[in-house]
Amino acid sequence: MSFEQCQNVTSLMAKFNKNWFIAGGWAIDLFMGKETREHKDIEIAIFRKDQLNLKAYLIEWEFKKVIKSEFHNWGNEFLELPIHEIHATNKLNGDKIEVLLNEAKDNDWEFRRDLRISLPLNSMWSYSDMGIPYLNPEIVLL
Repeated sequence: MSFEQCQNVTSLMAKFNKNWFIAGGWAIDLFMGKETREHKDIEIAIFRKDQLNLKAYLIEWEFKKVIKSEFHNWGNEFLELPIHEIHATNKLNGDKIEVLLNEAKDNDWEFRRDLRISLPLNSMWSYSDMGIPYLNPEIVLL
């Protein structure tokens, strides 16, 4: 039960002063408390409103936005729906993370594909025994 990739991201994000969460398959494994399979990548989720804060925080990283399954350089524009996926590469060591932008309105998380589907923000994430924040399975599997 090493969760080394998750611990590395937790160290990377330690001083980021906005909410962030492990997403994707790693989130499911954190929920289950064990690594169930090999993971080739790692995803984190942040709130859309915090995207430029993340870019400023990861100053040594190169960012690409994904539009219709194609990668494009991301300048400093604020990304709106339907764009929800960003790929970041550390220019110094080649580390990579995928960032998923999540919608929030008032005190609710909203599903980007159907904004009528929502969940109270305080029900959106949990923490692993190691203190790693992760999206709850109902969000990841939606």
